[in-house]
Amino acid sequence: MELIALGDRDHADMVRAVTYGRQSHKSETDSQASPLMQREKGIAYINSQDNWRHVGHYEDVGLSGYDPNVYRPDFERLMEDARQRKFDVVVIYMLSRLTRQGAAEALKIQQELASYGVALVSTQEPFINTSDDNPFGVAFFALIAGLAHQESKNKSKFIRDAFAELKAKGSHSSGPVPFGFKAEPVQVGKVTIRKLSPGTRHGGEVGPESTPADVVEYVINEAESGAKENAIAYALTEKRVKTPLGGLDEEAAKARREAAQKRRKGGSSDEADYEWSSTVVRRILRDPRLAGFAIGPVDPKTKRREILRDDEGQPVQPHEGFISPKRWYDLQALLDGRKRTRRASRGGSMTFLGSWGVLRCGTCKSGMTISNTDATYVCNLRRSVGEAPKHVVRVGMEDADNVVAARLWAKVASLDPDDPDDVAILAAAAERFAVQGTDPEAASELAEQEAQLEHVQKSMEELYRDRRDGLYEGTTGRAAFKDTILKYQQHEARCTARIEGLKAAATTATRLPIDEWFADTEDGDPFAPGGVWQRWDVADKRAFLSLFVDAVTVNASTTRRGTAWERANGRIEIDWATPSTPDEGNESITA
Repeated sequence: MELIALGDRDHADMVRAVTYGRQSHKSETDSQASPLMQREKGIAYINSQDNWRHVGHYEDVGLSGYDPNVYRPDFERLMEDARQRKFDVVVIYMLSRLTRQGAAEALKIQQELASYGVALVSTQEPFINTSDDNPFGVAFFALIAGLAHQESKNKSKFIRDAFAELKAKGSHSSGPVPFGFKAEPVQVGKVTIRKLSPGTRHGGEVGPESTPADVVEYVINEAESGAKENAIAYALTEKRVKTPLGGLDEEAAKARREAAQKRRKGGSSDEADYEWSSTVVRRILRDPRLAGFAIGPVDPKTKRREILRDDEGQPVQPHEGFISPKRWYDLQALLDGRKRTRRASRGGSMTFLGSWGVLRCGTCKSGMTISNTDATYVCNLRRSVGEAPKHVVRVGMEDADNVVAARLWAKVASLDPDDPDDVAILAAAAERFAVQGTDPEAASELAEQEAQLEHVQKSMEELYRDRRDGLYEGTTGRAAFKDTILKYQQHEARCTARIEGLKAAATTATRLPIDEWFADTEDGDPFAPGGVWQRWDVADKRAFLSLFVDAVTVNASTTRRGTAWERANGRIEIDWATPSTPDEGNESITA
């Protein structure tokens, strides 16, 4: 390394000096290495030297000196101006501000500056001075550069370890705060995590002035009522509600747009401040943080955030959510089309069989909806899907309700405790009745455990399917698969055991009141004036039906003979209740 003779040049009466500063953080702090402090120390050093004059300052804030892939615009400008001989000395606060990539990179920078006749001086490291004023500068330069590199390696490892611990606790440790949430530090043991909770809510009709938390609640409620993602997105756009992007400050929004544009190769965009897309709505509804769960890795196939689980497979739940875990699991089942939902039809009415998943089309096996215009239950498949041809299956609402009610009560009245099939129906009904009548706290726990079990079993099915599709090839992939499936299986076993215990406790404490259902009306007729069927509302009738029936199927009409009731009776099949059995698992981990 050669020393730079500052006195042997055309402008020997003045040494032109510039300063360079860098800080990895985006905000200018008051620390000893802040950009402001670096600049002031550099200028003070220049002013203390005879015939030195400060002629410029270069600064990169929010940019790493350790990552070789980071582009530092002012550093590049500094080197370009050095090539053009615009200054004689570069003054830095410490060598780590110039680079943290080690001795080789530091020497490379110094040698390039020297080739342009430019010296390098550090205000805090006296031996880093490559001018001819300090003959020892060469010997210590490489040593200090090496130490700066090692410090960065140690710091990076510390940061990685700290982030790993925070992640295990479920902390929201990096990235923007999710739409609708706020973050605050909370002490958990010896670790301070960032806990998420719903942001400010004003309530009322959503619109341009709604808070993000108000919008999240609106999206959840609309989805639970049966609205599709594209319908919710359209409504939010019509109401001029700001999108998650529109709610960001200008700098953050610009960065998010640029990042999204790099990923997107074409097609529609959700970038506009008030133009919602179904993708954004779906992203909100699928987020486990809605229920307070911590998020784990993104599923490579579905591109959804998975729930973070501890070493025993239990969900990590450090945050305060908008909804309970039970509601979130139900919401996911609804979005997947697996849940009986919507207590009312699209028109707002509630009927005995319609719009809650019990009534099925015999042709395509899908659920039947309500047609209020002609008071019928209908399945109208307008085009062929798979093996199901396009069709219209329709049955009168009143006729179907009456047929099912009559056959239901006839079955209950004739149940024989000596008939194995009837015993199975009685066992299933007793278990369900016990669950319906259990105390609210136990009922809530049971519902959540059942929802968790359904969710984890679906996750296991998807994981096995992904493995069959080749997504877990190689040693690393197989290890990741085995670790994940073991956690799922452990959680499945715990949920199953707890569900069985809760049901057993409830069933032991209750019995089916069949005699009472028939005894309080004349001749034991539930359909007589003043009988239970007349007194019960639709919700009570549905609850009674669900004790004894799993599904009602309406087949296509094959004849016009007989009365409407007789034709409906001939087309309707009832699947009677069967007791729940412990799930025997999906596959073994070695399969």
